[in-house]
Parts: sequence; structure tokens; C-alpha cells
Amino acid sequence: MKGLIKNEFVVSLLIGTSYFLLWAAALFISVNYSVPEFLMAYKYTCWQNSYVLFVTLLLFHVFLKFINRRKNKVIWSILAALIVSAFLVVGYPQWIKLGMRTGNYPPVEKEMMTRGYLVRGIIYQLYGIAYFTTIKLLLHIVYLNNRNNRLKLEKKTAELNYLKSQTNPHFLFNTLNNLYALAEEKSPLTAGAILRLSEILRYMLYESESALVSIEKEIRVIKEYIELEKMRYDDSLVIQISEDIDDYNQLVPPLLLIPLVENAFKHGVSDTINKPFIFINLSVREKHLFFVVENSKNSNVNGGQVKEHIGLGNLRRQMDLLFTNYKLEIENDVACFRLNLSINLDSYAKV
Repeated sequence: MKGLIKNEFVVSLLIGTSYFLLWAAALFISVNYSVPEFLMAYKYTCWQNSYVLFVTLLLFHVFLKFINRRKNKVIWSILAALIVSAFLVVGYPQWIKLGMRTGNYPPVEKEMMTRGYLVRGIIYQLYGIAYFTTIKLLLHIVYLNNRNNRLKLEKKTAELNYLKSQTNPHFLFNTLNNLYALAEEKSPLTAGAILRLSEILRYMLYESESALVSIEKEIRVIKEYIELEKMRYDDSLVIQISEDIDDYNQLVPPLLLIPLVENAFKHGVSDTINKPFIFINLSVREKHLFFVVENSKNSNVNGGQVKEHIGLGNLRRQMDLLFTNYKLEIENDVACFRLNLSINLDSYAKV
């Protein structure tokens, strides 16, 4: 059925069929629902409507297609209009006479075949062409709107995939640097770090291909990443994680929250000399997600100015594409940096 709808000629035949049905309903009402009178009148109407259908098919599927392939469309349009006019003025009376000879149209006395009678018949034909043209135009508008929406969605999907492809290598690059540091120190933690990295990569390669994953899986990969990062620091680093989840099966876009945690390590505690800390609070209640990441920082870095790096910049753009109702706020104090993310998960825009 979908393939048939794409066929313009089939669509035209369906519109023609609707025109026949419309006249059938009008006639049935006009004869006070008398079936014998309706059948006779409808037989004559079908003969007239057949000519309407012929002219409209000729107009849309011969003349317009021919004109669209020509450079000088104005001249060819005028010529097509003259030919269609000839079909209406000359062809219609001949069609009526043919119907009378074949018994498909009621006999009309010669004195009744006046100019006024024929003009009324031509106007009747124009009504049919106008109906056909209006429906075709409305369908074309719907088609254009659907195509534009599809193009916007494809553009949105392509941009989101690009952002993901940028974020994942960025994340991997930072993690490999951490592994390099452990290897340089010949740390016994290196093997465990590689194992954790493999788990994170598996998540990136397979789970993140899905549009949505459970918040439970997202939390698990965040904790794996934190454990991987902790290997670089001594016991002076304080990390606190709190959760308040009413449904661990709640769906969220994959790898959505990691950039905030990554930012806390790379641009926060790594520059902190004394008492480094990261406090993470995740709450998901009634389709609303709240994620707060607070980390220590060097009070002399950037003079208190906020600079968004690749991870945060990509995250903000992804949020623009994925949700219609969210808020990402940054609080940059002298010795503390805080990111507050709130999302109405019901505002997720399917991509």
C-alpha cells in the first residue's frame, strides 16, 4: 500500500474515485434516497465525470510533466492551457453526443443544446478539475512537510552522531593517558585498569548504539570510570557518590553523564594541590533527573572564569538535540566548581 501511494498516477486515480463517490452521495440525497432514480442519474453523472477524470489526468500526468522538463515553462504553460480549453470547449460537447448515442447520457433535444447549456457543462467540468487540483495541492503540501521534517531529523541524527564520535575518542584519549601514567610507574594497578577500560569500551561499542539505556547501566559505567580514575590518586582524594533513584529501569541516552564526571577529574582535582574532592549526587524521581557534580579546583586557575572544554561543549549541544526541557548550570567559586544538570526525561525528542 505504501508503494502504491508513492505512485502519483495511482494517487490521481484515488482522487478521481473520491470525486465519483462524492457525487454519488450528493445525488443520493437529492433524489430523496430513491435507489432507482439514483442509479439512473448516477449513470449519467459517471459519464460526465469520466471526461473530468480524463482531462485532469491529461493535465497532471502529460502536460505538467512535459512542461517541467522544458526550459521556457511560460510558453509551454500557455500552450497547455489552450489545449485544455479546446478539450473543454470542443471535446466536451462531442463527449455528450457520444454518450447520447451509446445510451450513457440522456437524450437532449437539439434546441436545448444551446451555448448556455454547454457553458454550464464546461463549468461543471471546471468544478471537477478544481476539486482534483485542490486535493493534489494539499497532498503535495503534506508531502513537502513530511520531507522537510525527515530532512531535519536526518540532520539532527547526523549531528548527534558526530558529537558522539567526537566525545568517545576524547574520553578514550584521556583514559589512555591515565593508563600510560600507571604503566610509567609500573603500577600493579595497570592490569585492573585495563580490565575496567575494556568494560567501558564494551559499553561504548555496544550499549551506546542504542538510543536509550537504563539508568542502572549508566550508573554502572560511571562507577567503573571513577574507579579507573582513582588509580591515579592517593588516599587524599575524597569521592562521595549518592543516589536517589525511584526506578533503575528509567531510560536515558547512553554516555550522557560521563562528560560531567570526566570534567571533574581532568579540569578539577588534577589541578588541586590540597584536599581534592569530588561530590556526586544523582536523583531520578518521577521522570525528572537531577545530576550534581562538585569538585575542588585550584583557586588561581582561569581567575574564576568558566571555560567549556570539548566534553562540556558537546554535552550542551547533545542536550539541545535530545531534550526540549533541561537546564545545565555552572557555578564557579574560588575553590569549588559545580555543575547542575536537571532534565525532564519526558521531554526526550526521539532521534
